[in-house]
Amino acid sequence: MKAHTKTFKKVCYTLLTCLLLAGCAKDTTCRYISKEPIFFPPAPDEPHIQYLTGINSSDDIRAGKKKGDFSLVVTGNEQDEGVITLGKAYGIEVHKGKIYVAEGQGKTVRIIDLKAGTITEPKGVKTPRGALKYPLNVTLDDDDNLYVADTTLREIVVYDAQGNFKTSFAKGFGRGLEAKSKITDVRFFKGKLYALDLGAGLVKVFDPKTLEQLMEFGKSDKPGLSLSLPGNFTIDPDGNIYVTNLGNNKVFKYDQDGNYIASFGGVGDQFGQFSKPKGIALDKNKQIYVVDGGTNVVQLFNDQFRVLTYIGMPGLPYGSLNNPAGITVSTENLDYFQKFAAPGFKVSHLIYVTSQFGQEFCIPRISVYGFGHMEKI
Repeated sequence: MKAHTKTFKKVCYTLLTCLLLAGCAKDTTCRYISKEPIFFPPAPDEPHIQYLTGINSSDDIRAGKKKGDFSLVVTGNEQDEGVITLGKAYGIEVHKGKIYVAEGQGKTVRIIDLKAGTITEPKGVKTPRGALKYPLNVTLDDDDNLYVADTTLREIVVYDAQGNFKTSFAKGFGRGLEAKSKITDVRFFKGKLYALDLGAGLVKVFDPKTLEQLMEFGKSDKPGLSLSLPGNFTIDPDGNIYVTNLGNNKVFKYDQDGNYIASFGGVGDQFGQFSKPKGIALDKNKQIYVVDGGTNVVQLFNDQFRVLTYIGMPGLPYGSLNNPAGITVSTENLDYFQKFAAPGFKVSHLIYVTSQFGQEFCIPRISVYGFGHMEKI
């Protein structure tokens, strides 16, 4: 893919945005399936990513079921009627085919089961000990335990595979962004739990069985190499950690022992720069996806940090983002989403991106894109 050097402002199509969004705002029955294929990068470049569909409510995952036979499971009890709409979503994770979404204002985690056509939540969130206040990101371990980073509770809340509250730990205290501890993101990797502490500017590593902290890293004696207001992170198959750092609008890369390797980005609206980097993910080819909430796009980089393309810019009839936050990349659920692809476009993996605003503009809480290629006939 060719690197693009135009500024975001030149590709946002301001006038088109106003026209499209104003018209779409009147449509209260908005569906999120594109009538015409939306590809990235735009023509004449070869298409590599297609916007497939969006998920905003249980209506969007009915999978062809009739209204009368759809059940919405909330806390283990089936309900015959009702539609659940996703709230202000942030973190997103795919685990064993299910999509887990941290819904901060809703004080819960939504679990989307595409095969069953249901949206559920851990029943533990309805109990006094397991109640959440502002969940931001989630991860799951090999035993299906769910770990939730709650920024208001300032701790990690754990639920077992059945959704029961299990424990909480890594409790922080203080107020404001400079609080002593404020966990914003969590990742399980090869038997260890990694947690990103925005308040302390550290990545902390825990033993999920004993809850003992094993190590921490992120500080440096060299200018500009310490984490400052880190927001989100991800881990590649080799154990390298990538952190989006709001303090200088860069992405920092560390090895699995916490040693600094490199960084890329910087403040700005050019491609390869960020104004508010948030969620970050990697695919099987070690390509790096970085959400920029300031410009409403996701930028895609290769493993040498060269920008390749972007997705989600404003002004599209479908596939735009509005204050995007979380992202995850997965090869699960390919059969489910392949049917939304254009004829001849073969999807190899999926990109899920959350938008915190936008339903009134036909922008769903979860936008689903497919990375792939156009098969030769």
